[in-house]
Amino acid sequence: MTKTTTTETHQAMTATTASRTPDGTLHTKIDNQPFIVEVFFNPNATETFQDKLLRVILAEEVRATCYR
Repeated sequence: MTKTTTTETHQAMTATTASRTPDGTLHTKIDNQPFIVEVFFNPNATETFQDKLLRVILAEEVRATCYR
């Protein structure tokens, strides 16, 4: 497996999504490894971002209580 640079990965992802601009971009660094995440939302979705986020938070709470 060859290691690609962040710039190469970002350019490849940008080429596939060139027709749309991201609805949001998240930047973080974990163990000196930068992560750039572009977020796209489906305009025809019936579930809002708030609904999705609440579902994730509740799932994490349930998972956390199971492993106490």
